Parts: sequence; structure tokens; C-alpha cells
Amino acid sequence: MSTVKKEEILLEWVRINPFLTNKTLLNFLGDNDGQAAIIPIEETVVEKYMDGSKLVNYDFLWQVMYSVSDTTDSTNTDRMFDLRQWQDWIDEQNENGNLPDFGDGYDMYEVQNLSAPNLAMIYENNMGKYQFPARLVYLQKK
Repeated sequence: MSTVKKEEILLEWVRINPFLTNKTLLNFLGDNDGQAAIIPIEETVVEKYMDGSKLVNYDFLWQVMYSVSDTTDSTNTDRMFDLRQWQDWIDEQNENGNLPDFGDGYDMYEVQNLSAPNLAMIYENNMGKYQFPARLVYLQKK
């Protein structure tokens, strides 16, 4: 079986999210408001089958840089709302069977949100790195 550019396919899939404000990159999160990135975490074989196929979990972080506020305005709650919309979008894609397609030799099962969004870091320029982990579950056939 030929090698599949999984990250490229995953990026193409996440870029159809209508709530994104900028193009999502792989392994690079810029410091502009709305800049997003996919950060692969781990690809784990969950189960091996007698025919040589494997059930795989592909875990990744979806990160975004947003401005943060140190006042009582709605900026911070708006950011969390935005990220929850991203997660709702993932749930909708999953329900509709609109999953990344790795091509022949792969069956895609689901994409899962693994936790609520969180603020991972605040930078001096009042920008914050928000993120949430997600998982793509697929079967790699032999």
C-alpha cells in the first residue's frame, strides 16, 4: 500500500470548517488573531486483526490564537463560544459521515472531540493560545 499524506488530507478536511478565520497550518501557530494550527500528537494502533488490518487512533490538537481580555467584556467568552462551534462542526461532520478520506485501504470511522476547549497560554501581547484535542479513528486494511 502506498504511503498516504494523512496530515495533508486532515488539513484539507479541517479547512472546510466555516468558523475558521484564517487558513489552518500544520505544526505552526502564528501570532495573528484567528490563526489556527493542527498539531499531530500520536498515532496509536488500538487493535490488530488476523487479516493484518489495524484499528488506529490518530490524536491531534486543534489550536488557535485569539486576543484575550483582562476586562469584564465578552471577548473571552466569545472565544470559548467560537471554539465550541468548531467542536459542534466536528460533531456534525461525524454525524453526516463527512470524514477525512485517506483513500483505498482505509475505512474512516469517526472524529471525536476529546475535551472541552481551554486557554493553554497567554502571551505578553494579550494574545492567547486556545486548544482542544481531537481524535480520528480509522481502519487501515492490509
